[in-house]
Order: sequence, then C-alpha cells, then structure tokens
Amino acid sequence: MNNNNIFIESLNYYKDKVKINSRYEQLEELVKILTEHFKFFKINCVETGASQNFDDGCVGLFFAELCNKSSGYFYSVDNNPHIVDKSKKLYEDHNLNFVKHYTDNSVNFLQNINDAPNLIHLDSWDLDLKNPFPSALHGWREFISIENKMSVGSIIVIDDNFFKGSWVMWDYSDNSSERININYPIIGKGSMVYHFVETGESNWVKISTDIIGINNKIVFKKIKQ
Repeated sequence: MNNNNIFIESLNYYKDKVKINSRYEQLEELVKILTEHFKFFKINCVETGASQNFDDGCVGLFFAELCNKSSGYFYSVDNNPHIVDKSKKLYEDHNLNFVKHYTDNSVNFLQNINDAPNLIHLDSWDLDLKNPFPSALHGWREFISIENKMSVGSIIVIDDNFFKGSWVMWDYSDNSSERININYPIIGKGSMVYHFVETGESNWVKISTDIIGINNKIVFKKIKQ
C-alpha cells in the first residue's frame, strides 16, 4: 500500500483543526520524510507527552489520524493524570475514540510495552533552554527503552530541538523575556540521541535536515537490527 495520500490527508486534517502556522512547517517537512522513508502498510504509533490543547500544537491529532486511516493503533502516555484526562477529551471531541491513553512515566511505559510500534513521537519532559539537560537525558532514556523493540524501517521523531546559530526569545512568568543564543551544535529533547546516531555506531540513521532558526523535529530511521 502507498501511504503517500494518507500523510497528506492527515496533514490537511490537522491544518483544518489546529490554526498554529509554526507547526505546519514542522509537519510539512515531516510528511516529506515519511512519504520517502515510511514503508509499512499499517501505522502503529506511540506518543509520549500527551497532546492536550491547541496552545501546545496538538500534533498528536496528526499522528492519530495517520493511524486511524491505516487501521493501526495509537497509544498516548503521560505521567500527569490531569493532562491524560484532557487528552482523552481532545481525541473524543475529534472522533478518534480508538486512541488508548496511559498514565505512566514514559520510560517505564516504553520499557514494558508488549507491542512493537513502527512510528514513535517523543515529546515528553518540557524543554527548558535555561537547563536543557534533564529533558535531553529523558529523551535518551526513552530512546534506549524502545529502540531494540522496533523493526527495521521504523521511525522515531523527537520534538523541540534547536541547532547552533539559532536564537530563541525565552519568556518568563513575570512577562519579561530573554534572548537565548544556541551555541552548542544542538540543544533539545533529542540532543543525546542525535550525537549517538551521528557516531555511526547505532542501528539508526538521521533522515531529517538540520534547520537553523526554527524548532526542529529530528527524525531517525532504523536501518539494521
């Protein structure tokens, strides 16, 4: 089965529901990557960090619609019961009632999952650019918890990454803000995974492009078992 139309249709579905243009650029690039690299008939996806409201982008709606159109499964996990409840309502309101929700630490969930997803979206542990390392460590722990279970050709997407040369206006609760320049090669949830894969010693390869100046979803494909 050629999933190309599913990717485009799911992106259009997302655009119709969520009016956050900054997310469109991310997902348009991701659709190009999935169109070229994702070859499974059925899309089985896990998202860590539950989509809960439109202010956060709700990209889970895009992934859930992909699974819906291909008759696959979509699992959403978050360690905050309040967020899980809001996420359940979000998907129910959009008639995506097949989504399964779990309240758990994402690392623990991925370690114990019996199914083998072929698409993962890692988006838990909010990135703090003033202290980015806990988020990066958590992203690494998620990766090593699931990567051996996934089959060759599977794809992992990690959100919230910035490359050297970018800058971000960081807002504070007192309505002040600060310009933060990205001086490391990469800062973000996927930075440790990125460096590991770039060594060439893993079973994965990076298939996304490093784009300076925006929030990047970095994408990895499993090339060997």
